[in-house]
Amino acid sequence: MRTAFRARQPYADIFLRCAEEFVCNSPVKPERFMEKMRQNQGSVGMLSGYGLDEEGLERKNPVIVGLGDSVTAGHFEFLMTTEDMQKNMELAAQGLTVDPADRPAVEITDARESYLEKFRFGLIDKYERTSVSVINAGIAGDHLRQMSARAERDVIRYQPDLVLINGSLNWDPALGSTEEYKQVLTELVRRIKEETTADIVLLTPNGDLPNRLFGGENAPLPTTPERVAAIRQVAEEEQVCLADAYAVWEAAREQGCPWEELLANGVNHPGVEGHEVYAIVLMKLFE
Repeated sequence: MRTAFRARQPYADIFLRCAEEFVCNSPVKPERFMEKMRQNQGSVGMLSGYGLDEEGLERKNPVIVGLGDSVTAGHFEFLMTTEDMQKNMELAAQGLTVDPADRPAVEITDARESYLEKFRFGLIDKYERTSVSVINAGIAGDHLRQMSARAERDVIRYQPDLVLINGSLNWDPALGSTEEYKQVLTELVRRIKEETTADIVLLTPNGDLPNRLFGGENAPLPTTPERVAAIRQVAEEEQVCLADAYAVWEAAREQGCPWEELLANGVNHPGVEGHEVYAIVLMKLFE
């Protein structure tokens, strides 16, 4: 289904202007990936001058894997009412399930509007002589421990040239402290470094708000800022790229743009403009 949520004016313009004015603060750039994009000209090997690889095969198109949660997967506004969601959760708690064919969709999934697709088109515009493959490894509801557990299946086996990690929003205090979050992220980055030759980009998340769907007015505040700081630290310590999308969300709020106006589900799913911001921030790494 197509998402119908759009940020209202003047907020959409403020938000996108903040993204355009954002200055990339990552000292590390995806140099190997950029070189691969420059070299892969889409012409026959013997004519391009690059020939065959060490295994005697024509070179493959550059491969990107986006590892993440529902935001990466392209989830937007809710379709179920709060009451219906609570009812389904109660059934699940009792061990009762509804046939998937009879169960209405919880929310709109529109991968066409996801930041991975927008980023791919940005790369195509910049590197017009090559194709690039993008694997969307975003799974709704996943937290960083789950992403780490599926790293072999969803990232490493593809031997990608670029890996994007966007895994902050679903971390719950029950999963561990911010320091433990940082440790899981560090171990994931090191494993990808050891088992692939990919450049790695850590994304700070979009802004999020207290989940009042289930917590009411007393819903706890998100601890996202603490994890944002951890992501920035890991990028610096491990010398990988940083795409600091959260900095744009902070700048937009400082310029009078309420986050409520930008979140399709009112909690943590950015609207189309938020995905555009992710793509703009990612493309800043290539300037």
